[in-house]
Amino acid sequence: MTHVAWAATEWAAPVIAVAVGVGMVMLAVGDARTAKVPVRPARALSALAVVGLGVVGLVDQAWLPLAQAAAGAALVTAIQLVPYLGQSRSDKSWIGRADVRLGIPFGWTLGWFGIGFTVVGFLTALLSGLVVSVATRRRRIPFIPFLSLGFWVGLIWAALARG
Repeated sequence: MTHVAWAATEWAAPVIAVAVGVGMVMLAVGDARTAKVPVRPARALSALAVVGLGVVGLVDQAWLPLAQAAAGAALVTAIQLVPYLGQSRSDKSWIGRADVRLGIPFGWTLGWFGIGFTVVGFLTALLSGLVVSVATRRRRIPFIPFLSLGFWVGLIWAALARG
């Protein structure tokens, strides 16, 4: 491994992850206020995660983190896609398209550090969202704030695990 590759893995991946996390928070604020997430910023966040960490992985030849990132993105997106496709077209009250769309940067970024961090982050998002939904007796709640919370829980846990 060259010095440049080492530097890319050691500093670029965490910087990209924090940038994705900041983007998740920004989209969460908008979702909490308006229950809408603009398509372009969500796509840009996906591009940042996939292209940014993809380049880092290619420079460092970090095939395991790239495979974990792809698996994390596929896992979170698939978990959210099932209820999205299962709800009727007239009643989109369970999960929105933006929730599914943000599964890519969520899963790709946390998966880069380990698939376990993706699972912990998503379970945090899911359980906290369910608790708030039950407590407020609302079937439809903005999920991106909980996805953002879960992202940061997973990312902080990954940072603590790295030492």
